[in-house]
Amino acid sequence: MESVTKVRCDDAGRASFWSGMVDPAAAPDSKAAGAKRGLRFPLSALILRYFFYVLAVTIALALCVYIAFGLLLETGVAYPANYGDTMLAETSERLAPLGSNDVEAIDGAVPSSFRWAVFAADGAYVAGDASESTQEAMHAAAFDGLSVEYGALSTTRYDPVELADGSVCVLMHDYLPQFVSKEVRDALPNPQNLLLALFALLSLVALVGIAARASHVLQRKMDPLVRAAGRIEDRDLDFDVGSSNVKEIDMVLAAMERMRSSLEESLDARWRSERRQRDQVAALAHDLKTPLTVVRGNLDMLLEEDLGVEARACAIDAAAGCTQMQRMLTALLEVSVAADDQDKDGRIRSKLALRPFAADMCRQAEALAATGRVRLSYNERALPESVPGDEELLARAVMNLVANAVDHAPADSTVELSFTVEDPAAPAYDEPADEYGGNGGAGGSVQVEGSAVRTHGASDSAMLSIRVRDEGPGFSAQALVHAVERFWRGDSARTVGDHSGLGLSIAASIAQRHGGRLDLANREDGTGACATLRIPLV
Repeated sequence: MESVTKVRCDDAGRASFWSGMVDPAAAPDSKAAGAKRGLRFPLSALILRYFFYVLAVTIALALCVYIAFGLLLETGVAYPANYGDTMLAETSERLAPLGSNDVEAIDGAVPSSFRWAVFAADGAYVAGDASESTQEAMHAAAFDGLSVEYGALSTTRYDPVELADGSVCVLMHDYLPQFVSKEVRDALPNPQNLLLALFALLSLVALVGIAARASHVLQRKMDPLVRAAGRIEDRDLDFDVGSSNVKEIDMVLAAMERMRSSLEESLDARWRSERRQRDQVAALAHDLKTPLTVVRGNLDMLLEEDLGVEARACAIDAAAGCTQMQRMLTALLEVSVAADDQDKDGRIRSKLALRPFAADMCRQAEALAATGRVRLSYNERALPESVPGDEELLARAVMNLVANAVDHAPADSTVELSFTVEDPAAPAYDEPADEYGGNGGAGGSVQVEGSAVRTHGASDSAMLSIRVRDEGPGFSAQALVHAVERFWRGDSARTVGDHSGLGLSIAASIAQRHGGRLDLANREDGTGACATLRIPLV
């Protein structure tokens, strides 16, 4: 059945409607919900708020840097930018009586705001604490008259001082603050650049923090939208979309609430319509069984009489047609029951006494195997006392698998029925590698999964494994994909007699109802098929 509305379908192609259906009239009124939202503000206001946060933090950091710089000057840790100008005359007076050989005295007489270099009368470099890259400029200041050099970020001044022995000591200073300690001066950038770098680093950290906070707040504002999308994705429409206090986000939430309500009403109406159709089909099939039984009984009575050859042939044909119609009506009733099972809300939580159930299934399977002239091999291992499950539904699923195996097993062969518990860490297919193959072909496998079970790989809970094996032709590659589809009968290798194509479909739907799955596989040698019903133990 096609529909514009997207619904969840089980593996038999049957529409299975989402859980949590409620009366559409019970959906919250959008106007009433809007009244409860309280004060709302536009998204631009939220963005503007965090812009002000950035601005406030920047101003605060700048103020802190300014105060720190002032403290450095007040405590004598650093000299101001013009300290070289104010101390030039005094420093020159201390240097004038010294000679070029008094290196330590010269270094002690020059404050840390200066860099110095001594050149002999012939221009040779003698000593100093200036870097090699500045010695050329200092030489030009000593002998060529260079006094000021303008840079991109600072201005450098050169002042030559003649020493007592005729040599020249050039004092160089930038118009920048500098640390009083020469060791600190040589190890760190000047205080101005250091504080600017610290300001930039703290501003970046603050910006990242504010951005993270803004992201968290926006995510929290959009949480109702994310939750609503998740609930719809999980096929649960029985919820209120909710709201935030952001105008634009509330507009999206209101649109999603209208979509949710409309979708819920549409699915509810469709579910009711299909339920009525199934009820009508089931009622018609049930009502037809009585007259068919009467017809079949009368035909059996006629066949007991002494009829002519032609009349007996007609009666036999009529009886066979009647039997076929009875099988078709039974199939229709099974389809209706299976559909009702699938539409019921939630997984089964009732407890099933497992060991008596397994013993009963063994007895029924033995009786069924005897009708098909095959042997039954039964085994069980480490079964718990009980499992979540419906006895009638699980019995129907197990016997459908056994009937399918008996129908396709050769005469005098063996059909195996086993009840075991699988370890949570076991692979999805725990048959030996030399017995069962991978995907497709004669050694293929397929999984039909429920809505609340594990995906490929390990399960997060133990599973009850009910496995039925036969020694027949096995599934074809096409059957491994389509065998659980309702009324599918396209596998010529496993089409024996007059089958309705419902057994595996019903078993799969019952597995899904229990939160489990039906796994189909083949032996690699092509001598048999395996159908495994897996049901979670919790």
